[in-house]
Amino acid sequence: MKSLLFVILVTLFSIPALAQDISESHLQASEKLLVQMNMQEVMNQAIDDIIDAQLRQAPDLLPFEDILKSFMQKHMSWENLRDVYVQIYAEQFTESELREITAFYQTETGQKAVRLTPVLMQKGMMIGEQVVAENLPELEQLLDERMREMGGYY
Repeated sequence: MKSLLFVILVTLFSIPALAQDISESHLQASEKLLVQMNMQEVMNQAIDDIIDAQLRQAPDLLPFEDILKSFMQKHMSWENLRDVYVQIYAEQFTESELREITAFYQTETGQKAVRLTPVLMQKGMMIGEQVVAENLPELEQLLDERMREMGGYY
């Protein structure tokens, strides 16, 4: 529960201020790209994947699954974060680059990339979970050693 709360808080409070002055056409190009990338669906899937992973790691949270999903959808949804993502992409890419990337996502290959992104992210997350699980004894040992160095207090 604490780790999910930490992820939520870090994500919410690490959103950069919308300070950079960017033209309206540049922002529109950024939003067009994000829509073409189906970012709303990608974000919804990411929320589900994060919660599912957390529930696998902490099954005692299962009774709270609906609350976790509702909270994440309320605060981490495309509707709530659209302007932030538009700003982030506009800050990272020129207007011309955004139009080029959008053109790619309008192709058959680009749409395949959009469709497969959630699957690839989920597979990557599962590999990460597996690697951590396989090496958990080492991590526990390192943490125990540090705890002993600190006198058993944390």
